Amino acid sequence: MGHLAIRVDGLGKQYRIQAVHQRYKTFRDSLMGAVRASARAFAATSTGQGGSEMIWALRDVSFEVGSGEVVGVIGLNGAGKSTLLRLLARITEPTAGSGDVHGRVGSLLEVGTGFHQELTGPENVYLSGVTLG
Repeated sequence: MGHLAIRVDGLGKQYRIQAVHQRYKTFRDSLMGAVRASARAFAATSTGQGGSEMIWALRDVSFEVGSGEVVGVIGLNGAGKSTLLRLLARITEPTAGSGDVHGRVGSLLEVGTGFHQELTGPENVYLSGVTLG
């Protein structure tokens, strides 16, 4: 194998989940929200689970791809495929680890954006590649 095209060592990405706040709440909504929050806090302490707002989209991912190799990223919904590709394309910064890409990276992550329905898959990829340079 020649030199490495992609090297990923212990890559991880953590996101903070925030609750969606309602714009206008009645007094009853505020009161019920406080009761529910205290019940959730009591349940979390009694079961030993913390009320963490942080989730790991990727944790401790390591691999190497040699120059000229072809790689496919497959997995279930929510497995972190798009997060991995966003990290490699340097769209977002990793929380842990590092990912080095040697060469040019063109991001075609948003599959539905800018694709023409009457063209085939390879034709759409070619069109997007030409458009993005």
